[in-house]
Amino acid sequence: LDMGANLSIVNKYNKDAIDLLKTTIARGTTDSEFELFLMQVQRTNLDPFMRQIYPLKRWDSREKKEVMFIYVSIDGLRLIAERTGKYAGQEPPQWCGEDGVWLDAWLKKDPPLAAKVGVYRRDFIKPLIAVARYDSYVPLNSDGKPTQAWQRMPDIMLAKCAEALALRKAFPFEMSGLYVPEEMTHVVDEPQPDVTDLAPEIIEKLTDYPTMSIDDEYTAAPNDNKQIIA
Repeated sequence: LDMGANLSIVNKYNKDAIDLLKTTIARGTTDSEFELFLMQVQRTNLDPFMRQIYPLKRWDSREKKEVMFIYVSIDGLRLIAERTGKYAGQEPPQWCGEDGVWLDAWLKKDPPLAAKVGVYRRDFIKPLIAVARYDSYVPLNSDGKPTQAWQRMPDIMLAKCAEALALRKAFPFEMSGLYVPEEMTHVVDEPQPDVTDLAPEIIEKLTDYPTMSIDDEYTAAPNDNKQIIA
């Protein structure tokens, strides 16, 4: 990879920083994938070293190979919204169960069935509200059980999905195509574009999830990195 050429893509990073990015946060990516990732870094103006945006290689059973996905953290989406100058805050997340009653805190042992978040824009009269259903997003392991993070904190994971949905509704131009990992760890129905010819051998998987938060930070278990895309 000609790192010098990529300096024109991400001007704020010098060659050493780009080399470090390629061997750490973006390790395992091909040259073409890495260049695509840098283009997204430039487009979003997010900092990969702060884990606001990062690539992750995951096995696609339809493609029979590992495919790169580019994710942003929920904090990255919040930052994009703030930079627009039109972001006016949020309505706090709420959760509901089978009774359909929305609650400010989820205290039950069973996971909530849905979460909703509202996002305000300065030029809109009403907030843009998005609802995320648990069954639509919960990722299951090979035993058919929710993955570890979704077992430990289903309310927080689901609220992130709802917030990401609401932020994209409020700022579609700035956030089009940007997803947090909690939205994409269950199944990907749409075929992914071929950005490069990937090597047939399995590339070493990233084992560290970035730290993300709604209000509290967490670090997902390594097994959460290894979901099989149906």
